[in-house]
Amino acid sequence: MPLGTFAQDIQDASQDPYAPQQVSCTDEVRVRDASSGLSPLVKDRRELRLEQVVGSLGTYLERTNLSGFDVPDYLSKLSGKNAPVVGFAVSGGGSQSGLGGLGLWQAFDGRHPPGGGFMTVSTLASNDYPTIEELRNNINFSTNYNTGMTGNSTQYITKFVEIAGAKAELGYPVFVADVFGQFFGQYLPESWRFKSFSDVAGPDTSFSRGTGPMPILLLSEIINGTSPSIEWIQFPGPASFNLTSYEVTPLEFGSWAGGRVQAFLPTKWLGTAMNGGEPQASNSCVVGFDKFTLIQGSTANAFNFWFVDGWYDIPLFAKRDIVVPEDQEENQQVELVNITVSAFDMLFSDAMWATYPNPFESFTEELTGVEELLLAIPLRPLIVPERSVDFIIALDATSDAEYNWVNGTNLINTARTAAEGNIPFPQIPSTAATMVNLNLIRFPTFFGCNQTSEPNSDVPLLLYMPMAPWTQYTNYTYKTSSFTDHQFDLVMDNIFQMATFGESGLDPDWPACLACAVIKKSVLREEMELPSVCGGCFERHCWDGKEDDVEVTEEERDAKPILVPDLSFEKWNQTWYSKDMGTSSGVGNSTDGPVTGTANKALNPWGVTIWITVSSDMEFIGVM
Repeated sequence: MPLGTFAQDIQDASQDPYAPQQVSCTDEVRVRDASSGLSPLVKDRRELRLEQVVGSLGTYLERTNLSGFDVPDYLSKLSGKNAPVVGFAVSGGGSQSGLGGLGLWQAFDGRHPPGGGFMTVSTLASNDYPTIEELRNNINFSTNYNTGMTGNSTQYITKFVEIAGAKAELGYPVFVADVFGQFFGQYLPESWRFKSFSDVAGPDTSFSRGTGPMPILLLSEIINGTSPSIEWIQFPGPASFNLTSYEVTPLEFGSWAGGRVQAFLPTKWLGTAMNGGEPQASNSCVVGFDKFTLIQGSTANAFNFWFVDGWYDIPLFAKRDIVVPEDQEENQQVELVNITVSAFDMLFSDAMWATYPNPFESFTEELTGVEELLLAIPLRPLIVPERSVDFIIALDATSDAEYNWVNGTNLINTARTAAEGNIPFPQIPSTAATMVNLNLIRFPTFFGCNQTSEPNSDVPLLLYMPMAPWTQYTNYTYKTSSFTDHQFDLVMDNIFQMATFGESGLDPDWPACLACAVIKKSVLREEMELPSVCGGCFERHCWDGKEDDVEVTEEERDAKPILVPDLSFEKWNQTWYSKDMGTSSGVGNSTDGPVTGTANKALNPWGVTIWITVSSDMEFIGVM
C-alpha cells in the first residue's frame, strides 16, 4: 500500500494525535552528562516517593509479625532520604513475562483481595497502578492483540499503518514498532491511546504524587551495517558491559556508563534535533515523539529473533548462519513487516527496528560496535550505583532452556557484565548447570546475603523469582497473544503460589523473610539489629555459594509442578483448553478463579517499591 493511499485521509498531519508536534524550546531541552548522577528532577521525585514509602512501610511491617522488632523505633529513624529502596525487574519474554509480572503485582499488592517485560510496566503505569481486579474490569485479555476483535489481521494492521502515516507525513521515519506498538493499545485506557510516555509524569498521576514507582523500560541498540547479523537479520553480539543500553523513564531517555552513550535527555523532548547537547534551533523543538505505543512497540518487537526461532526452531542465540526461507508470506509477523515496508518504501530488514533521532549528536564520542544482548532481566538500571537500590525482586520469564523454561543464563550474564564495569552485584553461580541442579530456577532464592551484611555495603540484595511450574505449566510460547479468563486465572494462580511459597505452606515464615529482605540494609545503616527470624530466613533461602556443574539430565529439564508433581503436561493441557474457549463472554468476570488464601495480606512490598523495570524482548533501537 503506497503512502499516498492514506495521505489524503490526513487533513493536517501536524494536528494528528499520533504525529509529533513542533513547539518552541525551553531551557530544559538539554542533554546532561551521566557522570553528574541522578538529575535534580529524579532526585526530587525519588525523595517524594521515599516519603510515601515510610508511611507504607509501617503498615507492611506490622502485618509480617517480625517478633521482637521495634517497628515504631525503626520508622522514627527513616525519612525521604534513607528509607529502604526497592526495585522490581520484569524480564523480557513476551506474554510469559507480561502476565507473570502482573501476577507478582497481584500477589504482592496489599490492596488486592486474597486470590490467586513490558505488558506489566506499561499497563500498570498507564492505568495509574491499579489492582489486577480493576485492570481486568477494563481490559479484555481474550482479544487477540495480533488481529483485534474482527480477526482480520490485514485490516487491523492497515488501520494502524494509516495512523502512523501522519508521522511519516511530517518527515519522521516510521517502522514496525510504530505499527506494532498500537496492537497493545488495547491494554491502555482509551484516553491514553495517543498519549506520550512522559505523560506518566503529568499532574495528578500516581507517579507524580509519589504513590507509584518509577517505570523504567530498557532498550538495546542496533547500528545498521555495524551490528552482527545472521544473513540479513541484525542483532547485538556477546553480553558485555560495553553494550549500549538505553533507559526510558517518564523523565529521561539515555544511558549510563558502558557503550557509546553516557548521557540523558528529558523524555518529553525526544525527537528534537540536537547538537552538542542543545537544540539546533531554539524555536523548533519536538514534543509527542515519545508516544506510549511507540515505546511499547520498541520494547516488544523482537522480529529478528521471532523469525529465527519460528522458522528454524533453533535457540534464539544460536551462533550459526542460516538461510531465511522464502515461503513465509502467511506468517503474521511477516505480514506486518510487509505492509509496513510497502507503505513506507523501505527494505524489509530495515523496517524491523524502532529508530529514534539521535539526541546525543556531537555530545559523546563514537565508540566501536554494539554487543549482543543476553541480559533479558533488566537489572542494569537497578544496579547503577547512583540509584542506591537496597533490594531487588527479579522475575525471570525468559526461555533459555528446553521446554521454554529458564536456566539462569540471563542472571549469570548480568553478574559478568557488572563485574566488567566494576558495578556492585551479588555473587551468582558461574554456570546454568548449577542453577538447575541446585533448584535455583525452581524456587525464589536470595543472592548477596553475606555481601549485604555490612552496614556500608553497596551490593544490593537480590530475590530471584524464576517462572517455574508450581500448580500450572506456564511455559507457553512468548508469542501467545490472547488468554481466556480461565487461562488468565491459571497463570495468576501459578505466580501467586510461587510468590507466596505455596501460600506460605512450604515456609510459614515466608512473609517475614520477604520483610527481612526489604529492611535489611536500612536496618544495618541505622545500626539496629535485624529481627531474630531473619537469620533462619536467609539460611534457608539464600544461595550458599556452592556450585554443581554436573550435566543436567533430561528429567531435570522437564519440570513438573512443585505443588502437584503427579500432574503431567498432557493432563494439564486438557484443563488449559477446557473452559472459556474462544472470545471470553465478559471482561474480568471469571467465576472459577484461582486458589485463594491470605498470604498476600502480609506480602506487600509494592508499597515500598521505588523503581520498576522491564527489558525489551531482545529487540533493538537504531539511533539516527
